[in-house]
Amino acid sequence: MVKSTVNHQENEPEVKYYADTETLCITNGRPLGEGDDVCKDVVAFFDKENPSEVVGVTIECAEEVLKPFVDAILAKHGVTKAETTI
Repeated sequence: MVKSTVNHQENEPEVKYYADTETLCITNGRPLGEGDDVCKDVVAFFDKENPSEVVGVTIECAEEVLKPFVDAILAKHGVTKAETTI
């Protein structure tokens, strides 16, 4: 069994979505240090004081990148999307 040793602090998570660029930014409220590409369109940012700890992530083209995951989660739980009409 793998045990996670994550340093949890009392920081409020911050989530921002920029619709014009479809960019999703999630941080834990701590200052961002260097960022590294995790994969196409995903950047992880590390803590300035502890460069081995991820404190934020940015996802470009978030709707396209996350759609397969969201659809799979909804399907797993038997949730169907309501159709919208304009």
